Amino acid sequence: MRWTVNLSGETALVTGGSRNIGFAIAEALRKAGANVCIASNSDKNTLNQAATRLNKLPGNKEVLAQLVDVAEETDVVSLCEQIENQLGPLTILVNGAANRPHQPFTEMSRNDWTAVINTILTGAFLTSRELFKRLPKERKAAIVNIGGLSAHRLAKNRAHVIAAKSGLLGLTRALAAEGLGRIRANAVVPGVINTERRPGQFTPSFENKEGNELEGTIEDVVSAVLPFCDPQDVYITGQTLHVNGGRFTP
Repeated sequence: MRWTVNLSGETALVTGGSRNIGFAIAEALRKAGANVCIASNSDKNTLNQAATRLNKLPGNKEVLAQLVDVAEETDVVSLCEQIENQLGPLTILVNGAANRPHQPFTEMSRNDWTAVINTILTGAFLTSRELFKRLPKERKAAIVNIGGLSAHRLAKNRAHVIAAKSGLLGLTRALAAEGLGRIRANAVVPGVINTERRPGQFTPSFENKEGNELEGTIEDVVSAVLPFCDPQDVYITGQTLHVNGGRFTP
């Protein structure tokens, strides 16, 4: 699936945008003509390297790269103010920030639980709320939330991640209702995607009794996300699109 989208004059924020799927989405948005801000809570070097790569692409304004904890309200408010001042009104939001540890349920502390919920779900709430509050009356906007396949299949040792990603889909529908006709909100759920993992980071895999061993690419996800980022298409909203090679069909 390949789409051509013209996003000239739009301003996009991609959380979790310094690596893998998030970076590829930011790159696609930049190529489509949008002003881009990438935000991450990982390491500054990776974030700066990502910004340098993005700035080599044609664009009207320099890419903004910020080290931000999306679970912190003051950080999110400050980030959105900076985006407005340097890039223009935020009209595209991709919530890709995530914390996905692999832990046995009985060994999961409340802090472990809260850390995941705060990053994935509360972070998306805070960024989306700022977009709603700040969007000029004459503008339209689009929100894309990045879900997770484990929220749709039985999976052990990921109770916090499953709860957060499931909540993200509910938030997507709520945002679609709040923004009907002006701010659309959709979710894209990647399957098992070939991405670079940090040392010690859990690598997802799922038993496939149907014999489907397809592993997706980052480009597969980007091609699904990009059309949802066009603020002018307000009719397709509140939807969840799975990109998983048939591993799960709702």
